[in-house]
Parts: sequence; C-alpha cells; structure tokens
Amino acid sequence: MCIFKYMKVRKNITLSEDADRFLRELAREKGKSQSEVIEELIMGMVREYESKKRLKLFEELISDIETYRGKIGKRSVQEIKREMESEVHKSLR
Repeated sequence: MCIFKYMKVRKNITLSEDADRFLRELAREKGKSQSEVIEELIMGMVREYESKKRLKLFEELISDIETYRGKIGKRSVQEIKREMESEVHKSLR
C-alpha cells in the first residue's frame, strides 16, 4: 500500500453554479465529501484515459506489424530473395 495515497493537497477551484449544484447533489447522494466525489471523478477519467492510451498504442503496434510483416524496408522478403537468386544465377553464367 502506498503511503502517498493519504497525502492531500489543497486546491481552490471555481465552478459554474450548475456544476456546484450537481457536485453537492452527488456528494449528498453518495454520502461523501465534495472532495471525495471530485477525486473519484478525476480518477475515473484517468483510468479511462490510460485505457484509451494503451489501446491506441496497441492498435498502432498491430498496424505496424501488419504494414511491415514480411518486409525489410519497403521491399518484401520474397522480393529480396528473388533478387539474390537472380544474382546467384547471373554469377554462375
């Protein structure tokens, strides 16, 4: 368990009247402080953001694998192999 989890930082924020009203309602309904509700909302957004970031990196990796599968530079392994075989045949003549 991380000891830093319990360290708190004081913030002074400004909210619209609507946001303030909804925050108060959420805190009351959940039986939590407004700070706890804000922290839960932020941490939920962080988890969602991190999940999307990991998914994007995974999709980029898959895309790169699909794009470069069987290729060295812009040429396929088969193209390079044919060129090498051709060079070998030329040198044997």
